[in-house]
Amino acid sequence: MTDLPSTAPPASTVPPALITSETPDTPDAPDVIEWLHDRKEAMTRARAERRPVLIDVYQDDCYGCDRLDLETFGDAHVIHAVRSRFIPLKLNLHADREFAREHQVFWTPTILVADRSGRVRYTSPNFLPPGEFLDLLDIGEAMVLMRWRAYEESLALLAGLEYRSPNSVLLPEAIYWRGIAAYFRDGRSSVSANAEWAELLSRFPDTIWAKRVP
Repeated sequence: MTDLPSTAPPASTVPPALITSETPDTPDAPDVIEWLHDRKEAMTRARAERRPVLIDVYQDDCYGCDRLDLETFGDAHVIHAVRSRFIPLKLNLHADREFAREHQVFWTPTILVADRSGRVRYTSPNFLPPGEFLDLLDIGEAMVLMRWRAYEESLALLAGLEYRSPNSVLLPEAIYWRGIAAYFRDGRSSVSANAEWAELLSRFPDTIWAKRVP
């Protein structure tokens, strides 16, 4: 397969699952995220359903946590994305101190994405509004897929992010990781990585992600 285009692909080339990733659940489906609160239960489900785990570390009397719950986790598109793609797990910073220490979480809210083996593959501190949070979910899941060597699927998610959110503040990061995924997909090909990074260097030369391109 040829490298993904460095600009957002036309609708006809984007998998239907990506185009409809923001479509809310059917009306008869629950309109909330049904959070788990037990790590063992979450990991059991993740292994059984072969899904990544979305972890929200929170604490009481936390303005950012409350805003995340109200604005972002209450958004229909976010609800659909989380329910259809992740195992959602909420952990209290103080009640789940072992997890917080292991993953060096000291600020709330902190969002982590873990694979079905329990390894955290992506971390993002603090609040994000719904649109940016959807982009974060794509990057987080793409990181999980990449670590499981599902490079094509990872690239598709990251390309879908650009299709859905062509002006996203997280787009430079997504393009950077596209280069990494293309590098490994094509047998450690710097040519493939650079083909993806060309857009990053052209459109976002002053970002930290462009500065990381060797």
